[in-house]
Amino acid sequence: MFNQLRRLDCLLGKLLCLPFFLSGAGSGKKTPSFPEGVKKIACIKLWGLGNLAIIYPLLYRIKERFPGAQLIFITFAHNKGFLERNQAVDRVIYFECTSNIITIARQFFRLLAALKREGIDLVVNFETFNNISAFFSYLTRARGRIGLYTAKEKAFYNYPSYNEQALHISRLFLGLLKPLGINSEYKYFRYHGSEKEAQNVESLLRSLGIKEFICLHPGTSSNFKGKRYRAGNFAKLTELFMGAYGIPVLFTGAENESALIEDIIRRLPRSGSVVNLAGKLTLWELVELLKKTRLFISSDTGPVHIAASLGVNLAVFYGPTSPRRYGPLNENSRVFYKHMGCSPCVGAAYVHKRCRNGFACLDFSPQEAFAGISEKFFHAEKN
Repeated sequence: MFNQLRRLDCLLGKLLCLPFFLSGAGSGKKTPSFPEGVKKIACIKLWGLGNLAIIYPLLYRIKERFPGAQLIFITFAHNKGFLERNQAVDRVIYFECTSNIITIARQFFRLLAALKREGIDLVVNFETFNNISAFFSYLTRARGRIGLYTAKEKAFYNYPSYNEQALHISRLFLGLLKPLGINSEYKYFRYHGSEKEAQNVESLLRSLGIKEFICLHPGTSSNFKGKRYRAGNFAKLTELFMGAYGIPVLFTGAENESALIEDIIRRLPRSGSVVNLAGKLTLWELVELLKKTRLFISSDTGPVHIAASLGVNLAVFYGPTSPRRYGPLNENSRVFYKHMGCSPCVGAAYVHKRCRNGFACLDFSPQEAFAGISEKFFHAEKN
C-alpha cells in the first residue's frame, strides 16, 4: 500500500498542480510578514510514527507562538494514541489509510468542507510526499500556508520551503517554523508514559524474572517492509549477544509483526531467555520499557526516534533510507549504513525507484553488527 499511495500522490498530485501552476492561481510567493490574529491552526503529517516523534516538540513551539489558538493535527488512523498526549494539540483528525481512490476522495472533500467551515487561519504541512496535501492546504484558503515542495506544488503555499534531501528531517521540519519567527535549535521531546503504564512494565518484568535486558525491534510496520534487517541475521545477532553476554532479549513490535518475531525465535538454538512482546504493549508502555533497556537494536522505524529521545543506547540498520536524513541525533548510537550508490531509494525524489539488488544495502553480517555494537556499548565488559 505504501508504494501505491506514493505513486498515486505523485500522479494525481502532478495533474492537480500543473493547471494551478500555469494559471498562477497559487502564487508560491511569501507574503511580507506573517499574519497575526491566528485562531485556528491545522498541521498535517500523514505518514510515519518516526516523523510524528520528530514533530512532537515542534507543536509546543507553535502553540507558544500562538497561545490562544486551537491546534488541529491531521494524520493517518494507524497513528492513533500518540498525539493525544501532546498538550499543545487540541484535536486530532484521523484519515483512513487506503488505496481506494473513492474513499480517499470522500475523506478529502469531507475534511476540507469541515475545515473551511471552521475557518483555518494557518496550515503547516509537514508532509514530504505532499502533492495532494499541498493542494489540500491551498483549498483550505488559510491566510498562512506553510509547506515543503520539490517542484510545482510550491504554488500552493505562500510560505514554501524547499524539500532539501540532504537535510536531516528534524532540520527540515524546524525550517517550516521560520516564517513564524521560531528559529531555535531542535531538541528531542522527553517522552514518558503514565504512572499506571510504568507500573504495568514493572509488573511484566517481574513476572518474567528479568532485570537487565536488551530490546530488538525487527519490524518496520507496514510503511515499507524493505527497510527491515533480515530475519535470519536478526536471529544470528540474537544468538551472538546471548552467547557472549548471557543477557535476555525482548523482541518488541506491533501485533501484526508477531509472526516475523516467531520466525526469528524459531531459528535460535535455544530460546529460554527470549520473549516476544509484539502486540503486548501499548505505545506508551513501550516508552516505559525503553527507559529500562540496556540497548535498543532496530531497523529504521518509528520507535528509533522515541528511543533516541530517551537517551537509550541505540543501534540502527539503514539501507533504503539514509541516516543523514533519518538517523538518531543522540551520540550514544551506532548506525550501520553501506553508502551504496543506489541508496537512498525512499523519499519524494525516488518515488519511481525499484530495488534491483535484493536490498543488498542491508546485507550487514551478524558478526559485523555484533562487533560494532559490542565495541560501542559493551567494551568495558570485554576487557
